[in-house]
Amino acid sequence: MVSNKNIFCASNPAKLLEALWEIIRGDIAYLSDLIIFLPSRRAVRSVEKMIVEKTGTAVLLPTLVALGEGVDDESEEIVKEVISNQERIIILAKLLTADPNIRTISAALPIARDLVRMQDYLENEGIDSTGLDWINLVDEKYAAHFQQKAKFLEIVTRVLPTKTANQITQTIKRNSDIRNWKKLLKDKRKIVVCGSTASVPATADLMEFIVNQENGYIILPGNIAGRTEDFLLNTNPYNAEYKFLERINVVPSDVQIIDTGASEIDFFNLAFGNTGGQVKISCNAQLIECARESEEAECVAEIAARATNENKTVLVITPDAAGNQRISEAFIRRGLVADFSGGKSGAMTSVGRAILNLFDEWIKNKDKTFDTEYKTNDFDLFKTVVWIIDNLSDQMQPTFQIDSDESVAVWGSLEKASDILNKNGIILKLSDARAVIADVLSGVSVRTQMNDAANIFVLGTIESRMQTADVIILTGLNEGMFPSIGYENSWLPRHMAEKIGLPSPDRKVSLMSLDFMNLSCGETVYWLRSKTAGSSQTTESRFISRVDVTSNGIKKDKAILSVVRNRDNVPLIPLDYSSPRPPADRSDVYVTELELLIHNPYAFYAKHILRLYPRDDYWKEPDARDFGNLVHNVIEQAVGKTSNEIISELDLQAKKILPSGSVLFHFWHKRFVDIAPHIEKMLNNSHGAAVEIKGSTKIAGRIVRAKADRIWDGCVLDIKTGSAPSKKQLIDGMMPQLPLEAFIMQNNGFPINSSIKSKTPVLQFMQLKNNKVELIEYSYEVAQKMIDASVQKVSELFGRYSKDFESYEYYETSDVKYKAYDDLARVDD
Repeated sequence: MVSNKNIFCASNPAKLLEALWEIIRGDIAYLSDLIIFLPSRRAVRSVEKMIVEKTGTAVLLPTLVALGEGVDDESEEIVKEVISNQERIIILAKLLTADPNIRTISAALPIARDLVRMQDYLENEGIDSTGLDWINLVDEKYAAHFQQKAKFLEIVTRVLPTKTANQITQTIKRNSDIRNWKKLLKDKRKIVVCGSTASVPATADLMEFIVNQENGYIILPGNIAGRTEDFLLNTNPYNAEYKFLERINVVPSDVQIIDTGASEIDFFNLAFGNTGGQVKISCNAQLIECARESEEAECVAEIAARATNENKTVLVITPDAAGNQRISEAFIRRGLVADFSGGKSGAMTSVGRAILNLFDEWIKNKDKTFDTEYKTNDFDLFKTVVWIIDNLSDQMQPTFQIDSDESVAVWGSLEKASDILNKNGIILKLSDARAVIADVLSGVSVRTQMNDAANIFVLGTIESRMQTADVIILTGLNEGMFPSIGYENSWLPRHMAEKIGLPSPDRKVSLMSLDFMNLSCGETVYWLRSKTAGSSQTTESRFISRVDVTSNGIKKDKAILSVVRNRDNVPLIPLDYSSPRPPADRSDVYVTELELLIHNPYAFYAKHILRLYPRDDYWKEPDARDFGNLVHNVIEQAVGKTSNEIISELDLQAKKILPSGSVLFHFWHKRFVDIAPHIEKMLNNSHGAAVEIKGSTKIAGRIVRAKADRIWDGCVLDIKTGSAPSKKQLIDGMMPQLPLEAFIMQNNGFPINSSIKSKTPVLQFMQLKNNKVELIEYSYEVAQKMIDASVQKVSELFGRYSKDFESYEYYETSDVKYKAYDDLARVDD
């Protein structure tokens, strides 16, 4: 039997650092000969500070190890090369595209990421998936979707290693590193593991080895006490600890208690057991139930502000990234400085958002810039991104600094992903490139440096282990959040997962319940929850329910909630129906948007300044806009084709967007037959024209941009599937798109070879209106009048709206293309 004399817990689990000090205080002169294993890097930092404060002098610190980190000493063993998770995901996504139901990288990436997560889960639990025959394990007795998933698992287990030269995964490497510490402990005076529950097999192996050493010490979190039948429940706080003690032949009553002061741990052990009954005491924690999540964040800020005013330290526990962000914003509003542990996702950094926004815009507009530059840069994604930053950063929103810490983290991850793509010969389409970039960014965690000077610390549940403060605030105490849902894998039926040795998904509930109990033993504790999340009603955490049932009721603090609500109780101000008056807008503008500025300034304000875009109803049938986009796209590729070939291509593309058997096809086909000869003639007459080409010039000091349908030396042409503007509208400057494109040509704003003819360009409309197909042309004095009128009109408008707080009025109109923002303008109010 293993001796139990070196297995301990703390009388107050919130003061685990004090328990550790009791173990090592007799070795102050030999601290550098000790090694201490801890749950996290933050715990390492806390132990460093604790030793310095306790000794009051400079000392040689013990070896402090965050479990999961590799050994520092060089090993003579040959270590296999480790493959990154990102490389596994990208290679696996490429393999999955062979499935006819997946086909694209963008569709495969989320499946690949979940498969890699499943493989890591198996490896972390010590399950050798190479010995499993997934196809036979999940046979015809199971649902078809499980059988399909078994085929995917077979790809991960059998095929993926052949594509990765049998490199080991990061999970295998990490677990191997933990176990390898056993070889490096023989010369240590004391070996201590503090704060670990032994829930991970590799950690349990190391702890078993240490507890067998005469100089080995284990300090368990919590204070294990209760009935064996309760410990065996997957949701019990001590489930993992009990299994470890059973493994080393120790009973819970043999665990020695180190006196770190009084606490309410006995009450919590009773509440989280299943003996039933009620005690005549209540815990000191105070519950604040908020109406919504934003109110919860404000309550956290109020508690923290009061505590810091009294020179107290504050520990805030938030179980999710969104809650972390809400608290961060609430602290900023109150001027509170805090140390936030949660890293920001690369996709939420300024540079990440700017890149993804640009790709979204390209996908929406079917822009070919990426395809062109990707090919120019030899299909190297990172070089293409660098080109984008070098040449298009002024068009990207939000703005960002290319050399900021968060940007540097993004560049490094994108470069590694690009190398993986190149190494495996993977070439991406625009939508796939966007998906790869988003996936890479989601795996980047940009963390700020630990702020030791702060008195407020905002941590997740894992990083909170071994942490304490004068005031402890536990947030998000709702079911599904605290406790959160464990890893319920979607790849295997539950009993099959248990059969091959996977732990219960309730293990996370067990670990979080132990965190809850330990943290709630603090000096001053607040529990916070919100009654709604988004638009959904929440259910209070089972942890609160257990405490409520066991005690005489939970104390509820309404004073803080009242203060927060009164702060938000501002006087009623009636809605302002007047036109918006924003600060002056001097940004670049496209000629297509200037038509809105002329005919309905409010619509221009909503689209150009607010950048709001109406979204089609999900059930919307294809309409005239879809017809126009289809025709434009076909014309771009129709040079040199006959009328019949053009008709065939138009029919083919129409069938792709129209529902099968749609009566619209009959009408569209008739129009295709009518317009094809005119398209063929127009293309022949404009041979060598530049297509969908971008250009720009300055008008009244403001940059005006355009993307012309077709231009060539001395002529600009616009394709209209509806009515072309009337001559009067053009002479009056009311329809400025084509005249301004001609003005850009006059000023050499398009990257084409031009001559004197471009100084007096011809304006052409290829009108493809139903039953009225014709080429409309304006030249010489008439064309110049139209150009001058449009420039004059736009100059006047720029002069007006370059002033601060000019009114963007709503103009009543019957033309549907100017009415897209009527609801926003409250036209009917």
